[in-house]
Amino acid sequence: MYVCICNEVKEKQIKTAIAAGIDTLEGLKTALDVATCCGCCEPMVNDYLDANQDSTLASAASLAYAV
Repeated sequence: MYVCICNEVKEKQIKTAIAAGIDTLEGLKTALDVATCCGCCEPMVNDYLDANQDSTLASAASLAYAV
C-alpha cells in the first residue's frame, strides 16, 4: 500500500527503514523522501514511528521483568 503517493513510498519501505534503525521522521524523510511534498502522509508515518516506539518500550519492559 502506498503511504506517500507524491513520492511513491510504500508501507513496506517505511517499516523496513524503521526496522533498520531509522526512528525519526527526519530520518525517514532523508532516507525515503517521504512526507516531503504535500505532507498528507506525515500523520501516518508518525503512527508507524509511534507503533515502533511502543513495541520497543514493551520489549524493554519484558526484558526487565525477565531478569
